[in-house]
Amino acid sequence: MTTSTLPFLVSAPGKIILFGEHSVVYEKPAIAASTASLRTYLLVSEANEQDSVELDFPDIKFNQKWSVSKLKQNYESFKDELLQNTLAKPSSLSYAPSQDSHLSPILTEKLIPPLLSNLQPNSIHYNAALCFLYLYFSINPPSQSTIPNLKFTIKSTLPIGAGLGSSASISVTLSAALLHLQDPTNHLMKMKDIINKWSYIGEKCIHGDPSGIDNLISTYGKAIYFQRNHPENQKILTTFPLLPMILTYTGIPRSTKTLVSGVRSLYRGKNTLCQTLLDAMGIVSEDALELFDHFQYTQSEFEELFQLVRINHGLLVSLGVSHPGLERIRCVSDELGIGETKLTGAGGGGCAFTILQKNLEREQVVEFKDKLENGLGYKTFETGLGGAGCCYLPRMAMTNDDLVNVLKVFSNSVSKTQLDSTLLPEKSNLSWII
Repeated sequence: MTTSTLPFLVSAPGKIILFGEHSVVYEKPAIAASTASLRTYLLVSEANEQDSVELDFPDIKFNQKWSVSKLKQNYESFKDELLQNTLAKPSSLSYAPSQDSHLSPILTEKLIPPLLSNLQPNSIHYNAALCFLYLYFSINPPSQSTIPNLKFTIKSTLPIGAGLGSSASISVTLSAALLHLQDPTNHLMKMKDIINKWSYIGEKCIHGDPSGIDNLISTYGKAIYFQRNHPENQKILTTFPLLPMILTYTGIPRSTKTLVSGVRSLYRGKNTLCQTLLDAMGIVSEDALELFDHFQYTQSEFEELFQLVRINHGLLVSLGVSHPGLERIRCVSDELGIGETKLTGAGGGGCAFTILQKNLEREQVVEFKDKLENGLGYKTFETGLGGAGCCYLPRMAMTNDDLVNVLKVFSNSVSKTQLDSTLLPEKSNLSWII
C-alpha cells in the first residue's frame, strides 16, 4: 500500500437482540439484527507526525500515539516467541484465528502492557488500546507495514456501553482496515469470514469471553438466527427486511450478570414453569424466522410481527427482567398507537426498541420521541433494523468534494444527523462497497 491509497473508510453497524434474550442462555433459538444507521466509522489516514501510529477516538475523549520505531523494537524483541506460537503468529490472508482461539499471553502480558503504562488497566481507554494493538501486531505488524505513519480515527453514532454491540463494531472496523493495509489488492468485502474471526479476537480483548454474535452481526449485517451450542442451526438472514425502528436508551444502569443470575434462580426454583416460558420464547424466534423468510411489508405481516414482539416482551416481564423505566416506553407507544415496543438485551434498564407502524405521519414519530426525550429524559435513535454490515470506501471511490466532506466530519464535533447525511451507507452520496 502507498500513501496515494489513503485515506480510506470502513464502517460497521451495532446490533439489537430482536427475539430470545435470556432464553438463548438455555439453548433456545434467538434472532439478532443490525442497526442500519447506528454505526461505527473508521478513517485511516496518514499521520501528521513522522514515526507515529495514532489511535483517535473523540467519542470517549481518547487519543494515543506510539512511536513506530518503539513498536517495531518491542515487536522484534518477542518475534521468535510470536512465530513459535500460532495464537500470536502474524496474519496472512489465508489465516485467521478459530472461534476457540485464546488470546496470546505473549501479546497480552509481555509485548503490549509496557505500551499502555499511562492507562488504567480495564478502563474503557485501556481496553480500546489493547484491542487496537493486539489486532495491529497480529494482522499488520510494524515490521510488515509499508506505510510507517498511520492515524486511525473512530467516530460512532452508537451509544457506548448500552449493550448495542459498539465494541464489536469497533473491532470489526479495525480488523477490516488492518487486513486492507496488509494487502490492498484483495477485495476486502470478499474477506468477511476472516474479518469476523479477527474481530472476535478483538472482542476477547475487551470482554474476555464474548458470545461471538455481536461481531458476526456487525460483519455481515441484516440479521442472524442462532442457538447456543448448536452452530448447525445458525443462519444469516440475507433476505431480512429493513424495518423502521426507534431505539430508546433509558440510561438506567443495569447489571447483566445480576439479571442473568435472577433468571437462573427462577429456573431452579420454578423449573417447570420457567422452562415453559423459555420454550415459548424459542417458539417466538422460530415463528419470526418463518415470517422473515417471506416478508412483503403487508399490514397483516406487520400485525403478526407486532404480536410476536408483544408476546416476547410479556415473557421477559414474567422472567422478572423488565423495569418501570422500560414499561413507560411501552405505555407511550401504546398510548400513541405508533407500533410495538420490547426491551432488548439483558433488561433491567438499558434499551428498548419500537418497531413502527406502516405509513406513520412524521408528526406522530416526533411526538413519540418528544415524550420520551423531554418527558422522561431518555435518548432516542431513529434507525432501520437489518441494514448493511461491514462496508468499505476506498480513496479512489471518493471525489475531491467527497474527501473534503469526509475529512470535515472527522475533524469536527458534529451531530448524528450530520454524520449520517455525510457517511451513512445506502443513504449518503458516497459509493460504499458493501
